[in-house]
Amino acid sequence: MARPFESLARSSQLKRLRELAFPTLERHGVETRGIRLVQYEDNAVFLVDAGSAKYVLRMSVRHSRSPQEQRSELAWLAALASEKAVLVPKSAGEGRVITQPLAGWPEPVTSVVFEWIPGTTAPSYSSPGVAEQLGRLTASLHDHAHRYRPPAEFARPSWNFDDVFTGGAALADPKARARLDRAELDLLGRVSAMVRDRMPDRTPADWGLSHADLHRGNLVRTPGGDTAVIDFDDCGWGYYALDIATVLSSVLRVCDARSYGRFAAGYLRGYRAVRELPPAMARFDEFLVMRDMIILNFVLSSANEAVLSWGPGRAKEIFELMRAYAETGEYAGHLDVTGMSRTAPA
Repeated sequence: MARPFESLARSSQLKRLRELAFPTLERHGVETRGIRLVQYEDNAVFLVDAGSAKYVLRMSVRHSRSPQEQRSELAWLAALASEKAVLVPKSAGEGRVITQPLAGWPEPVTSVVFEWIPGTTAPSYSSPGVAEQLGRLTASLHDHAHRYRPPAEFARPSWNFDDVFTGGAALADPKARARLDRAELDLLGRVSAMVRDRMPDRTPADWGLSHADLHRGNLVRTPGGDTAVIDFDDCGWGYYALDIATVLSSVLRVCDARSYGRFAAGYLRGYRAVRELPPAMARFDEFLVMRDMIILNFVLSSANEAVLSWGPGRAKEIFELMRAYAETGEYAGHLDVTGMSRTAPA
């Protein structure tokens, strides 16, 4: 009998996943010369060399989306690609979601294959025109989401207050809560109550399909100068302002306050050139908190060795920011967007 997958060291887990990857790719109809690991957290992501082409194999191991949820993700990606709204990965392997058993793991592993988008991830925030370009890209994504009519079987997660705070791992999962001390739990309670009281109502102008993980690492600058959006694994129903907060908070972490201010101004200028800012942006601090709460939920619920290596330090940073928010009502990355309106495209 195979040892339980969770009890294996990271290297042994990856060995089992690599062994499973080859028959999985064969079922997807992708010929394989070799594979290389790109990332392994809850998903194992491999770059696939198929000779004349390259692909990305995503194998969902922990907390994976259901096959129907993944088919729904592929449906939105197909619509984005066909309408050329935003440059996104195209599904390969005939757009199938493959389910395979994994030795020592109680649930089947689901997998999808995408065409590889070459380029550089996390485009430099300080390069001329990048801020405006990313703002226009985000707005175009939201504009398509607002117009998109999903099929009847469409199923994706939600990123509302209850999903992120009340029902999130940090406040609802006993194993996650066990990793926190009493002061941290009390702080999360205070912050949760503040966000709940300030969270705006959901309106059609504010709420729809969103990427939900639109940080710099999920943006690819292509050799042709375009920017692609990748990794729609978390896409679902949410506030458009949460996507904006995710972009800006990921930039804030790698620059100083003055540079952040310049980037944010350019980014919002680019966004407004395509569509109005969501009205919920008037409560922008709460979406910055929500973004970090999503990260905290992920860190505290993970058993992955890679996440356990960087997670505690990231959680400590987030708690420091939340303490300041509890005292001042402002969160790191605060912007005053009151009165901002759409501007004409350049």
